[in-house]
Amino acid sequence: MPNHIDLLIQTNKATDFSALMKKTNLSYYHYFKKKYGWTGHFWQNRFKSKPVGKDEYFIQCGKYVELNPVRANIVKDPQEYLYSSHNYYAQGKQDKLLTDDLFYQGLGKDKKERQDNYRKLLVDETIKKAYDKDTWGSNGQRYMERRKIKRKLS
Repeated sequence: MPNHIDLLIQTNKATDFSALMKKTNLSYYHYFKKKYGWTGHFWQNRFKSKPVGKDEYFIQCGKYVELNPVRANIVKDPQEYLYSSHNYYAQGKQDKLLTDDLFYQGLGKDKKERQDNYRKLLVDETIKKAYDKDTWGSNGQRYMERRKIKRKLS
């Protein structure tokens, strides 16, 4: 996206993610500073993160990320946006930055079936209806996710 990036990352524990983001931000800051002679603040705000459970909500978050360029009217079709994982999952194009998400292998018995099912899963009727909503997921889904997170943290 022109003004932000979305990442769906699996870590062993929450503190691992904060450490990863700190290292990533510092590395990119130093690269940018050296390349362009940048001085001063680099990032506008701290990164935002939300824990995601290993269930349908994880898939919904992936859909949100993949369809974000379409919702922002940058492209008409997610495969037109070169900076997402869509072409990896839906078309089988290799990308060294990506690994299969938790559920991808379960979408089919072979590569073609997984790709076909991924494309069907990405834009189904539920997603088409949700395109105009600012918040994805129902109130019930968000409530259940909050309960799972609290239980996991306690």
